[in-house]
Amino acid sequence: MNRRLVTVLVFTLCLCTTASAQPPRPAELSASVTPPWFPRAASLSVSLREGAVLPEARVQWQLLFFRSRKDSLGLLIEPSVAFAAARPASIPDASGALTSLQLYSLLFGVGYTNRTESGLEWGFQVSTGPTWARGRFTTSPARESAWMGLLEGRARMGYRFGAVGSGITVGYGDPYNYKRSSRSRPFIGGLQLGLYADWR
Repeated sequence: MNRRLVTVLVFTLCLCTTASAQPPRPAELSASVTPPWFPRAASLSVSLREGAVLPEARVQWQLLFFRSRKDSLGLLIEPSVAFAAARPASIPDASGALTSLQLYSLLFGVGYTNRTESGLEWGFQVSTGPTWARGRFTTSPARESAWMGLLEGRARMGYRFGAVGSGITVGYGDPYNYKRSSRSRPFIGGLQLGLYADWR
């Protein structure tokens, strides 16, 4: 047999053996089977500011524009609703007291997520958008309806159980583009603590 042919056959056999010995590449951890029109996450949180405690519920849509085996980066759309469950006895720099407060927000932002093969996941996001605040007070005018902007930053950490992830969120929010005369503004934003679940 030709020595060159034997050499080529042995070399090819070695390549095949090496390729078959390599472990299969793990599936993309960031892959999602959720259709774009369906929400991919939800959260329950509470905001604390100037003695007011505002529970909040929100859902999240995500449009990915970058995805690797472990990382993902996408645009976020988040409608939310919040109300004042606890209120302070007085209003900063104003007379009277707050009797009720509701917030309706629609935020747009960018979010990053990292997922490890062990199931641990973490990420952060920055978002902004319009907020409609409806407040009631003990002094005249008794009602206030105001539009303003809201800027938020959030970090999250959790664990994935199969296709669903859950964990905790910590963030901070601050209103902008508001009227100085607004009596609702001092109670909007602040420290945010919550729980999340996602099925991205």
